[in-house]
Amino acid sequence: MKYSTLYIILFLSALIGCAEDNAPTVNPELASYFSLFEEEARTRGVEIDLTSQNISATFSDIESEHTQGVCNHYSDGSKQILIDITYWNNLRDIQKEFLVFHELGHCYLGRSHDNTRSASGDCNSIMHSGEGFCRDNYNPRTRDAYLDELFD
Repeated sequence: MKYSTLYIILFLSALIGCAEDNAPTVNPELASYFSLFEEEARTRGVEIDLTSQNISATFSDIESEHTQGVCNHYSDGSKQILIDITYWNNLRDIQKEFLVFHELGHCYLGRSHDNTRSASGDCNSIMHSGEGFCRDNYNPRTRDAYLDELFD
């Protein structure tokens, strides 16, 4: 009887240990933007819990010239955001926020690119592709309108 209890304890310990090993990791520099994403969603009446969605995030060297970030979807349901480290190191804080929020728009919200533009040529969405279809106008003055659209 005592051996079966020992085996059950060992099995449960291994099971819990495996679950912890599979937990998504978010680079600490990116984690603050994950928290801010959740906070901005909450202020707009949208409850988001990124830790429960198996989304990891890290820096990488992305070889594609026009790709600064990417959201990879895997067959096990996990997702990974990769941010080009060279590009990141040359951004201001508001641009870093834009990039992480854009990738979370893909990974968490399931949004695709939206290249619609206003009459003046400004992008209507934070989810634009960045390929020149519209003019990026994400800044402290326009931020709230872009985030309203993102979480709508």
